[in-house]
Amino acid sequence: MEAVKKNLIETAVSTQSILDTAYSLRGQVQQGEFYRFAEWLTNYTNVDYISTFDIKNAIREDSGDFEDDTQVSRALDTCCDVFVTSDKKLRKRYDGKYELLQFLSPEEFVCKLKGEPIPSQT
Repeated sequence: MEAVKKNLIETAVSTQSILDTAYSLRGQVQQGEFYRFAEWLTNYTNVDYISTFDIKNAIREDSGDFEDDTQVSRALDTCCDVFVTSDKKLRKRYDGKYELLQFLSPEEFVCKLKGEPIPSQT
């Protein structure tokens, strides 16, 4: 998170991801704690919306996971280099599909940031 705060890397998150996180954490963390996290995100990351373009791309992709497909479309449309997710099915489905977008787990992403070999790619 320090790398983000110091602008060493540029990060992005979709509004949908923030909403999904809020829903998933409901009852697990206090509302104020989530609000502090959401405030941090809005201060230090690019928050982007899922557009009509992304929805239409997800319909065309028709992979069986509409939400994932809209998120990937948004990442491609905004020229992201890395898509970080703990969803193994998503990573498997998209691995190698797009030349300019790499799909990594959070652990793999940390290795990439540190300049260490990424375990899945060694």
